[in-house]
Parts: sequence; C-alpha cells; structure tokens
Amino acid sequence: MPIQARSRTYRISWTSCVTALALILSGCASNSTPEASPTISPLPPETITEEEIRNYAKALLAIENSRQTAFSEIQQQINQDQIPNITCTQPDSLKELPSDVQGIAVNYCNKAKEIGESQGFNMAQFNAITNTAQLDPDLQRQIQNQLIRLKRSL
Repeated sequence: MPIQARSRTYRISWTSCVTALALILSGCASNSTPEASPTISPLPPETITEEEIRNYAKALLAIENSRQTAFSEIQQQINQDQIPNITCTQPDSLKELPSDVQGIAVNYCNKAKEIGESQGFNMAQFNAITNTAQLDPDLQRQIQNQLIRLKRSL
C-alpha cells in the first residue's frame, strides 16, 4: 500500500508540474503584452515527433529549475510566503512585485525563452505543444514519461 501511495503521489506531482509549467510558459517573451500575444492553436498530436517531446521535456526541466531559483530569490527579498502570480506575457503581473525584485522576474522570463530556443523551439512552437498537451492526455503522458526518464538520468 505505501508503494502505491508514493507512486500515485509521484504521478500527480509530475502531472501538476507539467500543467503548472504549461500555464506559466504559455508565452515567456517579457516584452509581450496580452493583446500582442497571438492565440496559439494546438497542433495535431501526430505531428509532434519523439525528438520534439524529448526536447520539450528537457526545456520544461531546465525552466522549472530557473523558476524555482527566481521564486526563492524573490521570496527571500520580499520576505513573504506567498508571491503574486507572475505571467511573463502579462506585464501588469510583474508590477504586482516590489520594484526592487521585478528584475528577477524579467530575468526569469528571458531565461525561460532562451531555454526553449536552446531546445529548438520558438515561443509559438513551444506554446503550440503546451496547448496540445493540455488537450491531449496521450501527449501529456508521453511528456510525463520523458520527464521521468530525464529525471532518473540526472
């Protein structure tokens, strides 16, 4: 019984991670505005290759590390347990932070964009996979499996 409980927690944890990252990363260009950000349509799942899934998972892991670092830095500087939600494509969300830590959030957004690009994605491609994964449980499972494989290899 404890093994199943741990396994279920692990699976939920990765699902939550993928979902949270997908929402956070639905466009990390720091100079974008909600009006300027085009709506990215999901891709047909069969057009997403295994290599793209692998690269997408690598990007997610790297971005999550960057997000955790930025979150910790902001949390230490503003000395609060709860940090306002920050969305890179919504400059007003950055304004909710004290001005002395806004640079940390902007750096995170820029870094997330660079990480996606380093894995071969422009933001539109990355966001299209994100949107597709939100709608396609099979693709989400493939991404989760790839994340698990990558995590184990660390």
